[in-house]
Amino acid sequence: MNTYVYYVAEKIAGALEMQRFAHPIHVGIVSASDHLAAYNAVLEDLRPTFADAPQHLEVRFEALFPPRSGKGVWRHGKPIDTDITFTSAD
Repeated sequence: MNTYVYYVAEKIAGALEMQRFAHPIHVGIVSASDHLAAYNAVLEDLRPTFADAPQHLEVRFEALFPPRSGKGVWRHGKPIDTDITFTSAD
């Protein structure tokens, strides 16, 4: 089981990555077997929120790693970027 922190931002045409994720609309933690399972868990959790007003969202996942000594600050890996697009079919 892996732990990920995720950031949800609005996908705005022309906005640079740092601008989009400077002020995310949501930040959370999810545990899953891999990043695809984490993506699906976040997608299913967000689906009811945006059911009435679909919009383009972008999610950044970062894998978290426990402290080497067993206590202290958790470390995180490189971002895994993923787009989420809700349509009227959702």
